[in-house]
Amino acid sequence: MLMIFLVFSSAVSVAAGYSLSWILNAASKENPIKALALAFLTSASLFVFSIFLSHISEVCTFKMQQILKNDLRRMIANKINSLTYDEFLKKDSGSYVSWLNNDVNELFNNCFLNLFTGIDFAASAVFSFIVITKSSWYLGLTAVVLFVIQAVIPKFFTKKMEGAVAKKSKALEESIESFKDTVMGAGVFYLSNKGDCILNRILESSDKAEGELFKSNRTVRRIKTVITEMNFLNQSIIIMVASLASIQGMAPIGIVLSMGNLSGQFFNGVRYSIESFMSIKSTRPLWNKFTVADDTKNKKKVSQVNNILLENVSYKYDNMTVLKEKNFEFKVGNKYAIVGESGSGKTTVLKLIMGLLPNYEGNIYYDSIEQKSLDLKSFYSKVAYVDQQVYLFQDTLRFNITLGENYSDEEIMAVVKMCKLESLLNSLPNGLDSIIKENGKNLSGGQRQRISLARGFIRNASYIIMDEGTSALDEENAVDIETSLMEQKGTGVIIITHNLRDCIKNKLTEVYELK
Repeated sequence: MLMIFLVFSSAVSVAAGYSLSWILNAASKENPIKALALAFLTSASLFVFSIFLSHISEVCTFKMQQILKNDLRRMIANKINSLTYDEFLKKDSGSYVSWLNNDVNELFNNCFLNLFTGIDFAASAVFSFIVITKSSWYLGLTAVVLFVIQAVIPKFFTKKMEGAVAKKSKALEESIESFKDTVMGAGVFYLSNKGDCILNRILESSDKAEGELFKSNRTVRRIKTVITEMNFLNQSIIIMVASLASIQGMAPIGIVLSMGNLSGQFFNGVRYSIESFMSIKSTRPLWNKFTVADDTKNKKKVSQVNNILLENVSYKYDNMTVLKEKNFEFKVGNKYAIVGESGSGKTTVLKLIMGLLPNYEGNIYYDSIEQKSLDLKSFYSKVAYVDQQVYLFQDTLRFNITLGENYSDEEIMAVVKMCKLESLLNSLPNGLDSIIKENGKNLSGGQRQRISLARGFIRNASYIIMDEGTSALDEENAVDIETSLMEQKGTGVIIITHNLRDCIKNKLTEVYELK
């Protein structure tokens, strides 16, 4: 609809430009005063209507911006969601923020906005060409020759434009990563009396990014300057040809007055159409970045996991072997603990179970399905993973427990009670709907860990896997929560702990000790 409206708006704009010739041609009419007044009123009305249509087009474009940017962010979110955990960790979180902000703006401005602009100006060029040709076939032929020249030369610059956009995207991505790193670590600088490091690191990152942006923008500007110079030269040529045609009596005198406007509309239309086309093509590296490959089509899904088996599993970080030909078995409904010294591979075992470390040796089975053949997302719906590194969202307490899933207040309050969160809930101004600040900075370590535990308990998963999930709690609360875990009937529990209490050990099916 917007494209159709833009074409109509262009037609009115060209008609308004051509109407200027009527004013000069009025002098040759029988009643020149009346003809002049009528020509002026008609021309003025067309220009006012053209301006009104331009306003409406711009408002429609703003609405399209809202719709398309949301769609682009949905596409990028799907891309992030399609990554494996291992792939996700290869980039800093600042990179993903850059995708959702800088790359979305780049795609909208260089692709969609240029698409609308290109259609608008292409329509303007077509309508202007029709009017020019109608006035004189000499002018039409001249316009065609000049158009071919203006259209062919920019093709030599397309690759440079693509390269410039790719470098610009990378520079913005790296600068956000660096800014985020400095801001996140600002507390370290403050407490070390090294506040000047904040300034120096930000300025260093900024200077590097802006340097790359300057080079990219300079490349684009040089290309556009060449096109602009050709555009100006072509307009001058066609106005000169129009003047000669008028002198020779091959075109009406009024066409000379309107030709300045019409030639501007034609060649500006050609210029901006070409620039828009080049800008759209230059976004190819960004589109390629966000292409989602469906790697799960040939993967098997599980509806229930009764048994998890790690068979002769080995894993190494770089050249350091952490696990070597280890065997573990975990059955739904049973309770297990993995203990051992720091660095013995306890957390590695949990990450292997969760599919977070794909480059293992040996086999990991979920019932009879090997992990490499499994769509892990189907397994994640059956398991609750409680990491020792708790992350809380800047959202309500309700959301931080439910992660947006639909649970009743009764279900939420049951896990609040189980995880000893009543005192926190009672201290918050809006209860479950109180906002938790960024990563729970307004909470203690113990409160954050309890929320993480509640997040795992509420899912009624087949397995609860917990990595030092009670390490930030006092002895009494830790024992209460671990006891509650052991009492979860029908649920498999796998915990890592550096402090296996006797009262908990007696409730376990098996203890795996790593050395």
